[in-house]
Amino acid sequence: MSFFEDLKEKQLKKRGQRLLSKNDFEKAYLVFQKVILLNNSVENKFNLAISLLSLSEYSKAENYLKDIYDEYPENELNLLALAECNIMQKKWDEAIKFYKMTIKLFPGKKTFKNYLNIAEDVVTREKYVKAKELFRAATIELKHKNDENALNILLEANEYFPEDATILNNIATLYIMLKDFRKAYSYSMKALSIRPDDPRFQNNLKIAKRKIKR
Repeated sequence: MSFFEDLKEKQLKKRGQRLLSKNDFEKAYLVFQKVILLNNSVENKFNLAISLLSLSEYSKAENYLKDIYDEYPENELNLLALAECNIMQKKWDEAIKFYKMTIKLFPGKKTFKNYLNIAEDVVTREKYVKAKELFRAATIELKHKNDENALNILLEANEYFPEDATILNNIATLYIMLKDFRKAYSYSMKALSIRPDDPRFQNNLKIAKRKIKR
């Protein structure tokens, strides 16, 4: 790869990551497609797979993740992404297999055992999938500036799976946007009770607290 190709790859990767962080998955996917043409590396394949996963293109994402798995079968993030791809496709046995592999490789992480319990429970896993599908629908509503519609969808998702910290935090964010700071505070607290170290959740709580005191 030439110097200019290397520079372009780095610039595109940064842009793709920024788009992912903003939940602009369609544009992120287009950017990572360009990146992988420059360099078909494991990192670039993984980024492309994550953008596909975020777009609910699970079978396509799985193909890239399997390629990485063949080369790096003990990669933690890739195993988790493979498990997620399979659970969202309701390929329960495959999801359970990858969660078990992750637990065997990283036995000290309680979160992985929680995911395995979800995949093994015939009721919980269906609720998990439904909540994730609703989360994706809410993301689309947000992209079109339909904040109240997005909030209602996320509240429904929360009813299906109240243990999802990301859904809780997004509800808090929307309540902040709608200036209902007491509800934002409540949902921020719930999100932080599940993932206390997440800086995004902490920031929402700070905003809600500050607005309530005014």
